[in-house]
Amino acid sequence: MKIIRYSYPAMLASSKNTSYRTLATHMTQALMRFLVDNALLTESPYHADGSLDEQFEVTKANLTEDGNQLFKLYFPKWSNRIDRGGSPDDIKTLVNGLAKIRAAAQE
Repeated sequence: MKIIRYSYPAMLASSKNTSYRTLATHMTQALMRFLVDNALLTESPYHADGSLDEQFEVTKANLTEDGNQLFKLYFPKWSNRIDRGGSPDDIKTLVNGLAKIRAAAQE
């Protein structure tokens, strides 16, 4: 069974509103950069030319163990803050959450 943690296609399909779609794209770009930069994905969300794959879904299977923990514990906080008007580029919640996850794994 495929467990989807984040679906860019579903985000785009949920509204035709231009400002919402722009925010969804901005959020997805920030999230994918963070996941890739921190080696939390086992496959790339980008095409060979570096553009974002609009069909890419973050699933339990294509996340590392740390990535799955991040999505369970800290992604909802980051996403909720964006829903309340925060910037997708403010990834402090994700950075701090990942640091806690990795510190706990070393104990």
